[in-house]
Amino acid sequence: MVTLLIGAGLIILGIVVITHDRRTFLSGLLPFLGLLTWLTGLIPVWLASTLFVIVLPLGILGEVLTHDGYWLLSRYGTSAKGYFFLVGGFLVMVFAPLFPVLWLLWRSVLIVKLMLAIYGYVAVLIDAYLLATVINALPLTIKPTKILILGAGLIKGGVGPVLRRRLLGGLALYQCFPKAELIMSGGQGDDEPEPEAVAMHRFARQKGVPESAIRLETNSTNTATNLSEAKRFINSGDRVVLVTSDHLLRSLLYARRQGVNCQGLAVHTPHFTFTCNAFIRELGAYTIIHRYLISLGLVLVIILCLI
Repeated sequence: MVTLLIGAGLIILGIVVITHDRRTFLSGLLPFLGLLTWLTGLIPVWLASTLFVIVLPLGILGEVLTHDGYWLLSRYGTSAKGYFFLVGGFLVMVFAPLFPVLWLLWRSVLIVKLMLAIYGYVAVLIDAYLLATVINALPLTIKPTKILILGAGLIKGGVGPVLRRRLLGGLALYQCFPKAELIMSGGQGDDEPEPEAVAMHRFARQKGVPESAIRLETNSTNTATNLSEAKRFINSGDRVVLVTSDHLLRSLLYARRQGVNCQGLAVHTPHFTFTCNAFIRELGAYTIIHRYLISLGLVLVIILCLI
């Protein structure tokens, strides 16, 4: 009964966080921990751990790594990176059926206990980040006055497939709210002939968007500066929708830090490999941003195992 109450409390707290401002890692972590705690009160712990801590993260990571390795090898030929992804993904998937066996038979062995605890900690982070991303991709609840489209690298000097999807998603939203302003955000990379925002502006004009509805931000160099530079076009009373693709959650976290009140619209990337690589990259970027806090959590998990 106590376990069920704790789980319910975590879920309710998660709902409160989501209702107040879902642009936080806690929007995924609290409901996930609540569901996991709830399950441990209904079914054996090892089964709950296998379902929530093993199946999801191993399914994601194994599929991502194996697919990316195969794609890299088939497209670019023999490479260390391709084999690393292919073999690594295979080994990750092989570990899945071994986890419950290790838990049931050798969980009292210190090295096994530490391995399972560290893996479980990492898996919880993966699951929670995925859930937070899904929650932040839920349908919009505002009528935007500003639509901020984040740039992506130009391909051969023009709009590539990822940026095209973002632009089409933002323009479709603009068609629903024609009084909103479009903010094209993207500077010029070393390998680009012009700022991304300029190419985005040209694309929008070709689609019939009037000049008066477009604002250009051409100074940014990454996602963080996209938000900081675009702030000059955003007023305190604006309702902003941020349009991007797979790095939706990190973009929204940056927007929250910058004091930009917004919701996110995620467009699907045109190739599965883009999505796979993006998920790994985004989780890695989030880990680097919060490396001290995440490292502290890992140290506490190890200490608890040694007690």
